[in-house]
Amino acid sequence: MTPEQAEHRVFLDRYYRAARPLYDVTRKYYLFGRDRALDALLTRPWASLVEVGPGTGRNLEILQSRRPWASYGAIEAADAMLERATVRCPWARFQRAFAEDADHGAVLGRPPQRILFSYCLSMVQRREEALQRALAQVAPGGEVHVVDFADLGGLPRPLAAGLRAWLALYRVTPLDPGWLAGLGADMSLGPGRYYVLARLRRPG
Repeated sequence: MTPEQAEHRVFLDRYYRAARPLYDVTRKYYLFGRDRALDALLTRPWASLVEVGPGTGRNLEILQSRRPWASYGAIEAADAMLERATVRCPWARFQRAFAEDADHGAVLGRPPQRILFSYCLSMVQRREEALQRALAQVAPGGEVHVVDFADLGGLPRPLAAGLRAWLALYRVTPLDPGWLAGLGADMSLGPGRYYVLARLRRPG
């Protein structure tokens, strides 16, 4: 772990330990697009998934309720959230790691067929490295799915500027859809370019 990662873990644990009691209640008001991402995942066949940055385990719980025969795992850097998610999702396997360094295949003992980043990449320090690592470690023919803040370019400028400043307080930097497009992602944008849904496929 680098000194930067160690400092970032301290920040994450401090922030999430305070926020986790109300995390799911408050996040539904501004983490838009998550359910669209889960619906998109469930339209195609797969039997194993690893989520990077699962938070409280909300997404894993929904996916497992709708596809209970699949194997689920997660990679989480924050101890505060790992404690919550492991209790909520006892049927999932967890790895304590940063997205940039994670061994996705080790979580379930084999490369997962799907990897999900849900409002996670915007907080990752080396996001391109994290995404490329996931794409290299997903099973051949598998997919990496992303839902996160986009560039906010369709919002009124004062609102977008205020939102960016507020997100920066929590070390969140919205994603550039052009960057994802350059990686070959299939994309769609939410209203006001508030969020982006992206899917990247590893050749079979």
